[in-house]
Parts: sequence; C-alpha cells; structure tokens
Amino acid sequence: MILAIGIIYLLVILVIGLLSMRHQKDMDTFYTGGRRFGPWLVALAVSSTTMSGYGFIGLTGLVYEHGYAIFMIGIFATAGIFVSFLVLAKPMRRITQKFGALTIPDLLEVRYNSKAIRAITALAILGGAIGYQMAQYKALGNMLQTVLGVDYKLALFIGVAILTVYVVGGGMISAVWTDFIQMIVMVAGALIVFIGGMRMVGGMSQLNSELAGMNPDLVQAFHTTGPIGIFAFISYFFIYVIGHQGQPHVVSKFYMIKKLSMLKWACIIAAGTYGLTALLWFVGLYTKVMVNRGEMVAPASPDMVAPMFIENFFPPVIAGLIFAAVMAAIMSTSEAFLLVASSSIVRDIYQQIIKKGEKLPEKKELALSRWFTLAIIVLTFLLSLNPPDLVGWLGNASWGIFAASLVPVLSIGILWKRATRVAAIWSSALGFIFSIGLYILKVKGVYVPALDTGAIAMIISTVSLVGISLVTKHEASPIFEKTSKDKTAGEDPAAANFS
Repeated sequence: MILAIGIIYLLVILVIGLLSMRHQKDMDTFYTGGRRFGPWLVALAVSSTTMSGYGFIGLTGLVYEHGYAIFMIGIFATAGIFVSFLVLAKPMRRITQKFGALTIPDLLEVRYNSKAIRAITALAILGGAIGYQMAQYKALGNMLQTVLGVDYKLALFIGVAILTVYVVGGGMISAVWTDFIQMIVMVAGALIVFIGGMRMVGGMSQLNSELAGMNPDLVQAFHTTGPIGIFAFISYFFIYVIGHQGQPHVVSKFYMIKKLSMLKWACIIAAGTYGLTALLWFVGLYTKVMVNRGEMVAPASPDMVAPMFIENFFPPVIAGLIFAAVMAAIMSTSEAFLLVASSSIVRDIYQQIIKKGEKLPEKKELALSRWFTLAIIVLTFLLSLNPPDLVGWLGNASWGIFAASLVPVLSIGILWKRATRVAAIWSSALGFIFSIGLYILKVKGVYVPALDTGAIAMIISTVSLVGISLVTKHEASPIFEKTSKDKTAGEDPAAANFS
C-alpha cells in the first residue's frame, strides 16, 4: 500500500511535467512561468521550497539529536518569509518587469551596472545550489530506500530519473503547479504526524517530561554545552531571518506573481503553510521518546528518523500519504534549485558574459537551459552517492552561502542608493569565499568557530558592502530613475518603477 501510494504520487507529478512541456516557448516561461501566477500558487511555491527535504528529513534528524533548539530554525525561517516579502517582493517584481530580468544576477547587473557582480553572484548561486541539491538528493534517497525497500543508490537513481523528466521538460510552470499540489500534501502529512505522534507519546506534558529526564537541554531554546549553544541561536537569526532574503530558489518566486496587490496575501499564506509543515519536526522528539522507552530501534543515522518513525507507527495508507508528503518537500525544492542553477549558467554566464549579451534564438536558449539542467542533475547525483555530511548540516551550509553572497548586495542594494559597484563586487566575492572556506575548515576540524560559518561570512559581506560604499564614489543606478512610463503605475502595477 505504501509503495502503491508512492508510485501514484510520482506518476502524478510526472504527468504534470509532461503536460507543462507544451507551454514552454521561451526563457521567460521556462524560468518565470510568464509572470502570470496568483497569490496561492506563488505562496505555496515559496513555502514548499523553503521547507524542502532539508527541512522534512534533515531538520527532523537534527531535532532527534538536539531537541527543541532546532525549532528555532523554523521560527526564524517563518519570520524570514515575512521579512523577504516586506523588503524584496515589490521592488524585485517591479524592477524585473521594467528591465526584463529573469534571474537575480540579471537584476544585480542592472543595479550596479557590472558584469563582474553578475558573474560572482551566478557562481555563488551555482555553488550553493549544488550543495543544497546534494542535501535534497540524500533525503530523497533515504526516503525512497524505505518506501521501495531497495539499496540507497538505486532508490536515489529512481527518484532523480523522475525528477529529471518533469523539471527538464516542464520548467517553472510545472515547478509551480507541483509545488502547489505538494504543499497541500505536505501540510496534511505534517498535521497527521503531529496529532498521531502526540497521542502515542501521551501529550505535550508527558513528551517534555520524558525529554527533560533524558537531557534538560533537549527542552531548551539553546544548550548550555555542545554545538547548539547561544552562538548557534544567534547564527540562526542571521541565516534564517535576514538570510532568507538571499535564497534564490525562494525569492525568485517574486518574479512570477501576476499583480503586486496579490503579494500581501501571498506573504500570509506562505508563512502560515510553512509553519504548519514544520510540525513534522516533532517526529524527532517522538522518536527520541520511543527509542528511550524501548518501543523503537534507534535509527542508524539521524537522516533515517522520519522514514523509520512513519513506517513503524502509522497504518500503510496513512504512511503512504506521509511518505508522499516528504517526497513532495524534496521534489519541490530540487526543481527550484535545478532551475536557478541552470539559469546561472545559461543566462548569466554563457549568454550575458561569454556571448556578451548576444540575443540567441529562443529555441536554442530553451534547449541550452534544458541541457544544462540535465548536466547539473547528473553532477549532483554523482556527488550525492557519497555525500560528505548529514542532510541538515548540508542544507544549513548552503543557506549560509546564499545569505553571505546575496543578501547584502540584493537587499541593501535595492534600498540604499549609496551602495557602489566596487563595494558590491567585494561584498559578494568575500561572502562566497568565506562561506565555503570556513565550512570546509569546520568539516575538516581545522577551525570550528562558535558562530555558524555562514553567519560569519554574511557579517563580513555586509560590513564590506557598507564600508567600501562609504569610501568609494557614488554611482547612479537606473533602478532609482523615474521615467514617463512610471506614471502608468496605477493602471499597470507590473510596470511600476521602484523608487
């Protein structure tokens, strides 16, 4: 029964991908869906890609290890959705419509009049996307390994094969529609698991009592010792509240909404549905209690917590639906990352830098986008056969890379006229270098800082942007210039200028 429901779910998203191929006519529809989606579609796309397999599988495993402290990531990420909508949604939608931008590096080149900033941010997006995609693939392999009862590598291959068809074929149209369906499944699955698991452990008071008996730190917002202390708490604020604005798979969804007036509803829907799906993380706490009671065998890896708990304690039909929800989280973010990664190569590096902005035939652009998407799928699949870290830590590191490389130059840059081209280049480059370099040193055990490596890199990047801007010459940017067309903003909100 579990297998049947899983297969039906995978076939449904496969069909959506195949049907969406008919609507892919150019780069705009492939990467932005033609900017024609309403608030529910955009909102659920934002919340589903924010959650991801990193959230459902990785963070559930980290909750199992560290307790309630990991929930701060969910609280901060929910706040981050509000902050991203408040700071970026309207300006990004207006600027990209006015200048025809399809990607974040597109927008940043217009803002700073710099091919260099386009190249750096495109490389940062590509690097972070590969790391995050490895987290998704590892989560996908772990989930299908349990559902199908096959070897991890075979399970990973099956999942990636299905993902390939509907992402390469359908582009952003299939991505947004599958996000919509998948988020509904995710919310339902999270509520079922939360309620069912809470009954199994005897309610919230009993759960907390048993957790505190094992280790008082498990019921604290941050620990007195270990890696989840006060500095981790501070780091999560930087990475998930402020850093949410730099997540390209999420904020690129702002390009797609049909009308600016719809954004306020999309914000509320996105934050609310994300908060509901985070209830699945209680599985980590339930598993801790069940293992301690002797009612469940301890998982071999924290990444197997969610699959094992669901398989052990839920009827096959319910378990099948929940497994579909978890696969939904993984698939939705995988498709988003594959699209932003391929756009970084095709549009931002190949077309705009190598070809110097030369206009390519639309069919050639679309074909290149699909081929490079396929190449990234193959590369990340090979890397995911033997990933270097747990899903949770891989995802956290990638969030840090995006936050450090993109947040200052994007969020500060479109709000502060004084930010200069030289400062943006240094800021993004230093954020990218430090976020990757410090993470490698941490994994190797060479240097393990108190603050998260991504938070440190983002602080360096922000200070660089502000400091260098103040000592370099101010430069005008077209995004702050008004034109006669801007006067029509009331009639056509999509054409409004950001001021």
